[in-house]
Amino acid sequence: MTVHDTTFVTPASTGTSTLSVAYTPDSDDVFNFYAWEHGHVTLPGYRTRFDRSHISVLNHAAATGLFDVVNVSSVMYPVLADRYWILAVGSSVGRGYGPVLVSRNLRSIDDLAGRTVAVADISTTGGTLARMYCPDGTRFVSRPYNRIVEAILSGEVDAGVMIHEELVHFPHFGLHCVRDLGAAWLDDTGLPLPVGLNLVRKSLGYETARDIAAACRDSLRWALEHPREAMAFANRFGRGEASTFVPMFSNEDTLCMPADVRRALEVLLDRTATLGFTPRLDSWEIIDA
Repeated sequence: MTVHDTTFVTPASTGTSTLSVAYTPDSDDVFNFYAWEHGHVTLPGYRTRFDRSHISVLNHAAATGLFDVVNVSSVMYPVLADRYWILAVGSSVGRGYGPVLVSRNLRSIDDLAGRTVAVADISTTGGTLARMYCPDGTRFVSRPYNRIVEAILSGEVDAGVMIHEELVHFPHFGLHCVRDLGAAWLDDTGLPLPVGLNLVRKSLGYETARDIAAACRDSLRWALEHPREAMAFANRFGRGEASTFVPMFSNEDTLCMPADVRRALEVLLDRTATLGFTPRLDSWEIIDA
């Protein structure tokens, strides 16, 4: 596994334990963790190490229990539930939008039968939704998320699923939306789409998990109250689209995971289990701040 940009933050109180926190280098997650990573928020008693890597890397790292707190695709949770609780803070939620299926030549999702679609990883929520909504006979291949546009333009694949800032950047390359998979989910279920989750390791204990949830909440709240500073840092990772992308996925839904998002997560994981994509979970716990 490759991890990027390791940073240490030492709280004002002396910490004898190190807490490992891993999130993606997408501008919304950078925005969410900015205050904690830069010392505006602390978790007393801990030194905190922050690592950044792509979501597909973090999904697989979480399966080994590598990090104490980790950002993952929502659809990965059933295989992680023995090690991690869900944090109510930090979810990426699309309300009528989400990963986008794009192409240069194809116009309808029905045209994808027998065609090849690139996804960042089948383990991502975007990859899973593509499997849900594309017609039988669609072939899926994994490509690095930042190489999918290139694969479409070169003709290597017929279409691809855009995630992260590519959600708003793909028209610059002459690509068009075949189907917004978040909109498809809304049409199908009437619910928002929980794209990503923050998880906390169960072995830390319930009280520490609550403290971590509070630190995540306070970090995002600080960023929302000081958007200029936090956004300036997020812009270093946003490929020019942070000002559009961050408000889509760093907002009130991210602060507290409201009831309709919790219901949407239940429906999503029930659907993935029914389709045989993930194990079935009868219940799970969400840690509130």
